[in-house]
Amino acid sequence: YSSRGGQTENPYGIGRFDVGGSSSGSGSAIAANFAVAAVGTETSGSILSPSRQNSIVGIKPTVGLISRSGIIPLSHTQ
Repeated sequence: YSSRGGQTENPYGIGRFDVGGSSSGSGSAIAANFAVAAVGTETSGSILSPSRQNSIVGIKPTVGLISRSGIIPLSHTQ
């Protein structure tokens, strides 16, 4: 589920494969070649799970090293 709104799908099998956690929109977009990089927030597997499910590489950003502008987190406290 996208925190901005709407259900995301896995481009390798729409309706067949799961997309992962809260950064699934970012993961699906990268897997579908809509962009070369995306930023997600890590809240208990929110980057790792979509990376695994969409067969892409996920890197957890260090808090404070990149801007949070435009990011809609699943949880403001994590």
